[in-house]
Amino acid sequence: MVALLRGLYSILGLFFGKKWQKPRPDFEENPRESSFLGAIYLGYKYYYRPPVKAEPGIEDYFRQQNLDFTPPAGFIAQKQITISAGGDLMPYERINPGSAEHLWDDVGDFFFGADVVVANLETPIVSHLPVVAVPEVMLNDMRFNGSEAMFQVFSGNEKFKNGRYRGYDVLSTANNHSLDQGPEGIFETLNFLEKHKVLATGTARSAQERERIPMIERQGINVAFIAWTYSLNKFLPPTHQPWLVNYARLNRPGEPLDQLVADVYRARKQGADIVILLLHTGNAYQAFPSAHTVDTYHRIFEQSGVDVILGSHPHNPQPMERYAFADPATGRIKQGFAIYSLADFVAYDIFVWDRLVPLLRLTVQKGRLHNQPYTQLTNVQVLPVYNWGQRDAKNCQAGEIRFLDLKKTVRLVGQGKRPPFLSDLCVAELTHLNWFCDHCFLPENTRHLLASTD
Repeated sequence: MVALLRGLYSILGLFFGKKWQKPRPDFEENPRESSFLGAIYLGYKYYYRPPVKAEPGIEDYFRQQNLDFTPPAGFIAQKQITISAGGDLMPYERINPGSAEHLWDDVGDFFFGADVVVANLETPIVSHLPVVAVPEVMLNDMRFNGSEAMFQVFSGNEKFKNGRYRGYDVLSTANNHSLDQGPEGIFETLNFLEKHKVLATGTARSAQERERIPMIERQGINVAFIAWTYSLNKFLPPTHQPWLVNYARLNRPGEPLDQLVADVYRARKQGADIVILLLHTGNAYQAFPSAHTVDTYHRIFEQSGVDVILGSHPHNPQPMERYAFADPATGRIKQGFAIYSLADFVAYDIFVWDRLVPLLRLTVQKGRLHNQPYTQLTNVQVLPVYNWGQRDAKNCQAGEIRFLDLKKTVRLVGQGKRPPFLSDLCVAELTHLNWFCDHCFLPENTRHLLASTD
C-alpha cells in the first residue's frame, strides 16, 4: 500500500513538484479546516518528497544561529537546575516491552538524569479501552489510545528495568490527539498520570484546575509549564467544557494570542521564576519551519515574555533559535530559546527523518543581577539520537528498537566498529540522518552544544 501511494504521489509530482519544493506559504495544516488539496499536499510531503528547502531567508536565519546563553555581566548565580526535554510519545505497535527492552540503554542516563524531565504525551491513555496504534498507512481519521505497558516504555522501562530510570515529571497533554477518546479520554488520562505522579499541562478536568498553572520547584527554582495546541484534528472542545484543552488555531497566520499570553502572566503571578511553553503547532514533514510559524513564535515571545518554547507536532526535527526581545512585563531585554520541533520521540514511523530524535538538556540558574532577583536559561545542550529499528529490505517494520547516540554511532561505524545489529540498510539510514542533523537541524557554528553519552 505504501509503495502504491508513493507511486501515485510521484505522478502528482509531475504537476506540483516544482511548486512544492518549498513549504506552501501560510498553510494551516489543520484537518478540520483543510481543503482537499491541503490533504493531498500533506500526503505528498509524507509519502513522497518532503521539502528540504525553506521559504526565503528562513534557512540562513537558522543556520547562522548563535545559541550562547551566557548571562549578562554582573549576574551572580546562587542556584541551578537542569531540565531534559523530549518530543512526541506516540502509540506505535513497536512500543512494547518485548521490542523496547534495550531502547534506553545508550541514552537513558542522559535523558532521565536531569532535575526535571518533560515531553509531549501524544495519545490518551484509557486503560479499559483497547489500544489504538498509529497505522502505517494514514488514510482515515486516527483516534489513538495508549496503555500501561506503552507508558512504562515511554518512561524508561521503569517496571521492566528494576526502576533504573525514574520517568517523567511533566507531560504535555495538549496536542491534536487530545480528544481522540472524547472528554472521557482527557479525564482518564489525567487520572492515569496523577496515579503515576506525573504533572500534566494543557488539559484540565474543571475550569478551576485549568486556572492553576502547573509548576515544579527544584532547588528553590519554580518552573511553570504551559501547553497549547493548534488543532484537535476534526474535534472541538464541547461548548460547555471549553477548559478541557488549551486550543487555538495557532497555525493560522496572525492568530490572536490573548489567552496564551494571559496564561504566562498568570504563571508569573503564581510565583514562576521561569516559564516554559510546550507548543504543539507548525507544519509537518519539512526540514525548516514555515515563515508564518516563525512569526507566531516571535509574537509569543514579544507579547508574553515566555522564556522557553518547546515545539512539537512536525514529527521530524526542526531547528533551534535564540531570540532577543523586550519582556513586556519588565521592559528588560531577554534571550528566549525555542526549538521548532522536538520531533517524534518514543515512536517508530515509516518517515525516515522522524528517526532523528533530539534530546535537550537545559540549564537554568537563579541568583542576583545588580542586586535584584534574576533567573535565566544559561546553557543548552542537545544529544542527537538515532531511533534505530531492526529492519531489512523485505520487512521494514519488524523487530527491536533502540535509541543510539547518533554521533557516537557514526564514529564507531567509521572506525570499523559497527554494532552487530546494524544492517547495511541501517548504516545508510544513519548516514543520511547524520547529514540531515548537520545541514538542516544544527546551526553552523555551535557544535559546542552537542552532548555525548561517551
